[in-house]
Amino acid sequence: MTTLENTKIYHEVEFLLSAQRFNINFSYITQKGLPFVREFILRLIHLAPMSKSQVANFFGFSHNEIQEAIDDLVERGELTLSEDDRLELTEKSSGYFSEIGEVPRMSLLQDSTACLSFDLATFTCLGKNISQEKWRLGIPLKIEDENASHSEALVEKHFQRQFHEILHKGFLAKSLNQDGKDSPTVYTVNSVNKIRQMPFRLPVQFQIDSDGRSVEREDFEALNSSDYVHERISLELDRLAKPSNFGEIAKSMLEIGDGDTLKLFDSKGAAINLQFLDDLSRLEFNGQKRRKTFLGPIYSSENWAQLQKRLAPIIKARRESKADIGQTPFWWIAPSDPYWCKSSKLHSRLSEFVNMARTKEKKLYSPTIYLPVSGADDFRGARQWKWELDPYTDEANGLREGFLSGNVEVMYFEGEFVVVVYHVSLPDAYPVSLPLGFVSTDQDVVSSIGRLVKAYINGNSGAERPNDCGLLSSFGRNEGSRES
Repeated sequence: MTTLENTKIYHEVEFLLSAQRFNINFSYITQKGLPFVREFILRLIHLAPMSKSQVANFFGFSHNEIQEAIDDLVERGELTLSEDDRLELTEKSSGYFSEIGEVPRMSLLQDSTACLSFDLATFTCLGKNISQEKWRLGIPLKIEDENASHSEALVEKHFQRQFHEILHKGFLAKSLNQDGKDSPTVYTVNSVNKIRQMPFRLPVQFQIDSDGRSVEREDFEALNSSDYVHERISLELDRLAKPSNFGEIAKSMLEIGDGDTLKLFDSKGAAINLQFLDDLSRLEFNGQKRRKTFLGPIYSSENWAQLQKRLAPIIKARRESKADIGQTPFWWIAPSDPYWCKSSKLHSRLSEFVNMARTKEKKLYSPTIYLPVSGADDFRGARQWKWELDPYTDEANGLREGFLSGNVEVMYFEGEFVVVVYHVSLPDAYPVSLPLGFVSTDQDVVSSIGRLVKAYINGNSGAERPNDCGLLSSFGRNEGSRES
């Protein structure tokens, strides 16, 4: 049996679910207690009709005091005088009681307004303030067009159904939050007006068990129901599916000179063997290879921490150095993989990658992000990258697709370290690509991979077709002079 204790995360992907914010005007009924004297007079007469003198004697009131109290209750329509001069409850005040001896509660109809967001797949209320992010760094999920076009009517229905849950979560005004049986109930929804649409992020951790088999995705705590959303995710995964690239990955490993990672797969290259990964990790920890193998994207929290552990002393030494080190290249080559950059974590990693390059006094290295494009005239691809990675595209170049068949991601810090991530597609075993790689500070490895990287970046794919297509910001400026 697979449990959370014996699973391992191999990828983190965020899906973008359409959501809308609404202004909702509604009326609700609340139960309110009565002032002390008024309550106990009604409770007494609820037990049995009484004369004014009996009520005055019970409470110890003077003639004027009881007359004033009784007159007030009569004017409110809560007491009436019977033919035998006894005080009785009216139909109105009788409704304050559910049983003999019960504390009377008065129903009040009040109006209120709420600004709430709902997703357009399950129409779960997401609260007052969900993030107003843009539609980027994630995979959009397609939902039924009817859900968006009739969202106001659907939200009206779901708001009434979920009213107590929405109230319990604290999404409504504090004045509505009362405890126990005094909790208000919605009376009617007067109007629902759509304000704006935004994406709601659904992070998904893809996991494998100890045998390297894919584990079923978990449900989403934020949603009332996950089934429909999982169906939408499965459709997107089918659309993005790529054939197995294990043969190409194996060739890239040999070209890089990496025999260790190749040994982590079973004999047929159909799945990863986690026992082999654990064994390799122990050998690396106890050995002298100056290498750390990891599973998952480099920008995941755990893997990025490993990278920062190696980067921190380098940054410290460069800050203290008097040498001219600002032109040292630190390159990040992205793969041509549909799941790369589909996480908001990438933004913070790019921020560190770019901003750590400088102090107020000096430049510590020269960062460049290389993003795959079909060529220097791939304006559509360039626009998409600008949209996804803004505001960090000032340090981004387009790189003609084809570096190690587009399956390998590399971070190369000249003279310091190298990170290699293989994005392995095994559709029969895993629904998304499996990132697997290593970080090495071994200078022979760093230099060898550096030569491979430089040869591609500085190379050409034909006459006047350099692989380095230049800054993304320059794409489209001189369209007439560019060739396919």
